[in-house]
Amino acid sequence: MKRYIVFLPVFVWAIFFAGAEVKVENASIHRSGDSIRVSFKILVPSGTVASDYVQRLIPVIENGVDSLALDEIEIIGKRKQKLRRREAVLSGKTYEVPFYQTVNGGELQYDCVLPYEKWMGRAPVDLSLLCEREGCCKVEPLPGIFLCSDVKLRPPYVPSVQPVALIPSVAERLAEVEKVLFPMAEYEPYSDSMTVWRDRGALKVYFPLDKSDLRRDYRNNDVTLGRIVDILRQIYADDRSDVGKILIVGFASPEGPLGRNTRLAGTRAEVLKEYVNSYLELPDSLYEVANGGEAWGELRDRVEESTFDCRDKMLDIIDHTADLGRREWLLRRLDGGEPFKDLLRSVFSDQRNSGYMRVYYTSEPDYNAIKINRAQGMIAEGDFDGAVSLLRPIREDKRCLNTLATAYYRLGDKATALDLFKQAAAMGDKVAIQNLENIENDY
Repeated sequence: MKRYIVFLPVFVWAIFFAGAEVKVENASIHRSGDSIRVSFKILVPSGTVASDYVQRLIPVIENGVDSLALDEIEIIGKRKQKLRRREAVLSGKTYEVPFYQTVNGGELQYDCVLPYEKWMGRAPVDLSLLCEREGCCKVEPLPGIFLCSDVKLRPPYVPSVQPVALIPSVAERLAEVEKVLFPMAEYEPYSDSMTVWRDRGALKVYFPLDKSDLRRDYRNNDVTLGRIVDILRQIYADDRSDVGKILIVGFASPEGPLGRNTRLAGTRAEVLKEYVNSYLELPDSLYEVANGGEAWGELRDRVEESTFDCRDKMLDIIDHTADLGRREWLLRRLDGGEPFKDLLRSVFSDQRNSGYMRVYYTSEPDYNAIKINRAQGMIAEGDFDGAVSLLRPIREDKRCLNTLATAYYRLGDKATALDLFKQAAAMGDKVAIQNLENIENDY
């Protein structure tokens, strides 16, 4: 088929109805799926065409800007038909016989199916017949015939897709509520400047005074220990999550001899590591066991937040006395020893613990969701083959079915597309359900 722009004088269009002898019945033009269907019946009364002539009718679809000529119709006089056959026999000359041909007193049913093109939906279209007559060595135009006017051919339905939300890994999901979890990208080895005791970022396990025995029945240890084991187990059970590092820092309260407190802090950290490992059997490379020694940093935070009468004096001693033994000695003697007794009652009791645990995790992105969303972008750009190639290996992920179906549909593979739409709809995909309904209504 050839597309061309039809330029006709206004007066020619005006006489189409008046001069036509050919009768047309049941003319229609409509869209079905990706195709345009044109049909009508031609009735040719006797005497319409002189015996030595040929009359051609060319169906044309146009919207005032674009046009498309369809397969032509030929009404041939009987003598003309015989002359053509004679020339074919005597001289070898052949005439191309159109698919649609009839003679005076005949009739034919015209049915034409052609692909829908975007321009057809930009404005209402007209369907008409351009007419011409050939004979006596010349071709002359005849009045045309309007068949249908102002027909709206809405575009074919294009299935819709919806961006897929990335599903967080188990570790990422847990990290939203478990403040002990950090992404591995934030890991750094323990140093004295780290404040792991602050509100966000650690689980605390307590020890009795001057002991390194880990007792589940002491304070809330049972809940804390069960929680850390459960978190680690959930991470290891997820294919997209893993443990990158477990940081355990042991501390002791600043009361008593420095050397003994330092040894106690280190032992408490090792005991906690052994406890965790008894449940999970993790490689040593995952652990970082640090001896935090005496918990002076935490003590300072607690004093600063307190309402002690000697608060500022305590902070001055802590901040400006480098020798830890002398620092403790000065605090004990401050204002007759009463402030130190307050520390023993309200602060040091909480510092008699193993210290704190942090878990750093690694996590793989939701690669399937990323691919699905990327494929949707490819569909928008017209790369339907690329979208199919990207999604076919992950078609077991039900989230991709509607997008994969859409790519096949746009490629013209309607059977595969409908099967995938039905699978997605059966799994509750609301977009696929709507696509199926709209596709069924489109035909």
